Amino acid sequence: MKRDEALGIIERNEGAPQPAEVRMYNCKDSINLLLQFLDGEMSPEDTQHLREHLRGCSPCVDFLRTYRATPGLCKKALVAKMPKEVSEKLTEFLRSKIKSAS
Repeated sequence: MKRDEALGIIERNEGAPQPAEVRMYNCKDSINLLLQFLDGEMSPEDTQHLREHLRGCSPCVDFLRTYRATPGLCKKALVAKMPKEVSEKLTEFLRSKIKSAS
């Protein structure tokens, strides 16, 4: 097992599969497959193709890092409480907008 620092992933020593045909993922493919990738639900062959794309695409690596950080940031945001004064002003503002729209 080795850690790929650029991708922030741990690679198991399962050996890279040898695909019958070479498939290149593009950025759209990569974005669509990230959840399966992170959950370990991709085939070894598809995982290898995605890793190859990620090794050559810094925007996708940045997106992967952001994607990984999102659940933790959401938890922190949900824990934070809005100050009562801000909550009252927001409620008042929203009510006025709803009233003016009807």
